[in-house]
Amino acid sequence: MDEWLLLKHNIRNLFFNQRLTRFSYFVGLIFLFIEIYFGNLINLLGIIGSLKFNFNETFQEYFDDVIFSSNYKIDEPMFIIITIIFNVIGAYVLSELVKRRLNDYSNTRIGQYIQCCILAFNIGILCYWGYNQSFDHINISITFNLYSYFFYEHILSLLLVLLPSNKKENIHGLSNGNQKSDDYIIFFEPFYSPSKTTEKEDYWDAIGLSHSIDSFKAMFINKLFDYRTRAKRQELYWGVVMFQILTNALNSVLFFFYENIFNIETAIVASIIIYWIFWLWYMLANISCTVRRLHDTGLSGYWLVTLFIPFINIYTLYMTVFKPSIHSVDLNPINA
Repeated sequence: MDEWLLLKHNIRNLFFNQRLTRFSYFVGLIFLFIEIYFGNLINLLGIIGSLKFNFNETFQEYFDDVIFSSNYKIDEPMFIIITIIFNVIGAYVLSELVKRRLNDYSNTRIGQYIQCCILAFNIGILCYWGYNQSFDHINISITFNLYSYFFYEHILSLLLVLLPSNKKENIHGLSNGNQKSDDYIIFFEPFYSPSKTTEKEDYWDAIGLSHSIDSFKAMFINKLFDYRTRAKRQELYWGVVMFQILTNALNSVLFFFYENIFNIETAIVASIIIYWIFWLWYMLANISCTVRRLHDTGLSGYWLVTLFIPFINIYTLYMTVFKPSIHSVDLNPINA
């Protein structure tokens, strides 16, 4: 019952007219940018035919009989439907991010007005694109122009990061990322705690870089099999980033070492073995850190199972990747 009440509470908060700080806005927009363009790319490949990859001359002698190809192909009506649905959802999410970023800057309703303008304009662009298509022929040139427009729209939206955040309480929520929820105010812990050497949060603290090594050690060494405590977002974010940097660098060094001592075949086999060792290490660390991250947002670790359930896993990913650490919940003094 507690899980069900918390689920309803968090879903309801998704629709609140919240504020969005600069760094959270930047991360959210980058995630949206990647999702939209990878989705559009896959969709475009489906209409123009299969994707094939040929090795260059350097590796051709080692992969003479290997051909990478994909037979993924969709028909024209399905392409039109997918393009419209995918980009309408993307336009709504972008407009929501813009609205919340402007909410964090201003105490007015300007964010809602701009959101309506973005949605109307994007839907109009999609209608114009659809008008120039047919169910038996897709105009690739106009489609490419449509994708180009969305690309520049996302780049332009990044400029909103430069807007200062409103430090005072306003109609869109409380300062420092706190928010109102009915008769309660939920207080979240800071995104990153300040460095020990400074009394206040500096730029490197704000983006979490000063905690990257500590996050890596906690996620991949100290708490590798810890399924009982909690983990902040910084541990998950920077732990994964540092793991990728360190393991890729180490694998390249070891490959060079094996190639010079033995031969290319031995180096390839050794690299594959090392890759699977790293992959197992990575999976174990991710499972335990995800469970601790769920604990940190107020959910049970058993929600990890829902990552394999379509649509429900979207909510679980939101809680895992974006939901801040809950610090306390107090009655709203205005309504109390």
